[in-house]
Amino acid sequence: MSGRFLFLKNTVGTPGAIAAPPNGHEIAVLEQPAFTPDALETVCGLLLGQHLDEYHLGTLRPGLDAFLARGGAVATMGPIAVPYMSILRPHRPEGSGRRDDWVLEIAGDHPIVDGVSAGDITFRKGVVGFWARGSIAPPDDARIVTRFAATGAPADWVWHGPHGGKLFVHPGNDVWGYAQEPNSSARVFAQLLDWMAA
Repeated sequence: MSGRFLFLKNTVGTPGAIAAPPNGHEIAVLEQPAFTPDALETVCGLLLGQHLDEYHLGTLRPGLDAFLARGGAVATMGPIAVPYMSILRPHRPEGSGRRDDWVLEIAGDHPIVDGVSAGDITFRKGVVGFWARGSIAPPDDARIVTRFAATGAPADWVWHGPHGGKLFVHPGNDVWGYAQEPNSSARVFAQLLDWMAA
């Protein structure tokens, strides 16, 4: 099932995977300063990257909360400093910056990480930490998708609202930036859109 999404843009260029989305999905691109929650009326999901103005989004919190509450899907990226939805919390760094602190494991079966290797999201060109270096505390009824192997602290998680809303929280670099990687991490973005649209 394909879906129509809105991507808020706050950088010079539009990422390639956003401009040419996979699996028949459509992604409308809107400059963040022009965004109001009314723009969500015609989409099933909202894609929020790591470089957005969190203060601006915070002024729109009631509209973002309402979109999730009425069954919309939201995917948010990056180490959030200023939470812009009521369910979100500030990013908390994990470990002390050692390589082993940021090794990840898949926490269980989930469509977003189907066929994805923990090694492929842990290491990018041999470097650890691009995927996640900390946590955004999930609510008690969230489902953990990936976690830090050393401590079990959550990295990626999802939450389902009582009226069909879906939230995916990823505390690192935008997952669409992995769409052309030559390994299983490239699967995540397409599978995220499929899950959001389902």
